[in-house]
Formats: sequence, structure tokens, C-alpha cells
Amino acid sequence: MFTRATGLFIVPVWLAAMGWIGYHDIWPTLIAQEPPRLVPSEWLKQEGKQTQYAIYREGERIGTIWTRYTAGEDAVQVNDLIWIDRLPVPIAPLRATAETVFTPDGLLDEITVQLENYSAKFKLHGERFHAHFAFNFESGPIDRAFKIPLSDGATISGAFHPFGQLGHLRVGQSWKMQVYNPIADLIGIGDRFVSVLVRVTGAESIVTTEGKKHCFIVESPASKAWVNGRGEVLVQESTLPVIGKIRIVRESGFDEDMLRRRQRQTLSPERVNTP
Repeated sequence: MFTRATGLFIVPVWLAAMGWIGYHDIWPTLIAQEPPRLVPSEWLKQEGKQTQYAIYREGERIGTIWTRYTAGEDAVQVNDLIWIDRLPVPIAPLRATAETVFTPDGLLDEITVQLENYSAKFKLHGERFHAHFAFNFESGPIDRAFKIPLSDGATISGAFHPFGQLGHLRVGQSWKMQVYNPIADLIGIGDRFVSVLVRVTGAESIVTTEGKKHCFIVESPASKAWVNGRGEVLVQESTLPVIGKIRIVRESGFDEDMLRRRQRQTLSPERVNTP
């Protein structure tokens, strides 16, 4: 029987797996280079102000990701809503939101991630300071603050949407990415953050709904993405503990009505039939 106590254990595990790319491998850092930056003058024009991805597991659609981009004079904001209908563990449906703020020159400045299902809710908030990122993790009675040095890595990203806009790629390019594990905070075992190496390993053509596209291949220990020449991520794959492999495919449209329904929908333990 699924209990609240079970949810308080399983859902953080899901957050650790889904919310941040990578496992516990730490690649040599000497070969890592500067990560691609989300420069508004380039990626907003190419990517557009909104995108939608379908999430598949074993050929079955299990959810959707909606992303909106907003550029201002002082910041660029990216808002994601991730909705999961079904999983091999009884914790769906799940709703996650992520609000990410970048400086005009493409540096990550602030990030807020929230995850909820019918029995629990979690929130992680981080802000950039001169020499470190300060984080606060909230889950019920748990409220913990911590920080990491900026020198440990320039980017933080999520496993359900590990890569966004990746412009100016070249084969052989590599950069570090920070991986946050909230379980380390909950049980006091392991590192809160570990570094993974992201690499551009090659190039190949893939078949999409808009025809064959030539793409760069971008890989980390647990994720792989195919990125076209304009920096648009067309397909992503991630292998996650318990869940297995998921495939994230960029769609040509943006379903505003479905997005609004998922934003308002009351979460319950009943499975939803249509993602």
C-alpha cells in the first residue's frame, strides 16, 4: 500500500533522478572547457518564445514538457512545466515547475525547482553570489541551506530536460555540469553536488517530423541529445534509476490549452489516461 511515508521517500528519489542529470561519476576536470551560454541575441531568435516536448518510455507517451522564454533588458527567464502521467512506481501524476534566470551575457543567476504529487511537495531555490551558489531545500518540516563554489561548475540542469539551447557546438567540445542530489540532504549520506562531464562526441543525421536533420551528438554519463546546427535540441534520451530510459522529442506545436489544464489540475493518486 502506498503511504505518505513511502511517498516522502520515493518522491525525493524521483527528484534526485529526474531533476538533475548524471550519476556519481566525476570525470577529470582539466579537459573541461567553457560551457555554451544562452545568449539572448542568438538563442531567443532561433528557439522562439515557447517550445513543447513529448516524453516517452518504452514507446508510450508518459508526459509533456512546456518551455517559455522571456528576454528583458536585465535578464532572460526560462519557465518549464513538466507533467508526468504514469511511471513504473505508483507516484504519478507528477507536476514539476522550473524557473531559471540568466544574466544578459548568458550566466545562470537564479533557479527555482518545485515538484509535487498527491502526497508531497518539494522546493529547491538557488542564487548566484560572487564566489558561490547559495541553495535552500524545503520539504515539509525539512528546510536546509547550503552553498557550492562557482568554480566547481558553471551550469546546473535537469534530467527530464537536460539540455536546452546549445549554440556554437563543435565535436570534441566538453564542459562540466553540477548535479544536485537532495537525498544527501535528507539522509546525510553522499555529496550534495557532484560534477559530470558533458561532451560533444560526434555528428549524425536523424529523421524527424520535419524530415532528416544533421545534428551534433551531446552526451553525459546518463543523457544523450541530438542538436541541430541552430542549437535547437530535437531529441534527448536519459537513463534513470527505477524508471529506465526515457526519450524526449521536440514537437512542432505548442498546446496552450493542455498547458493551462495541467497548471490547474488537482493531483490525485488515480492514473490519467491521456498525457
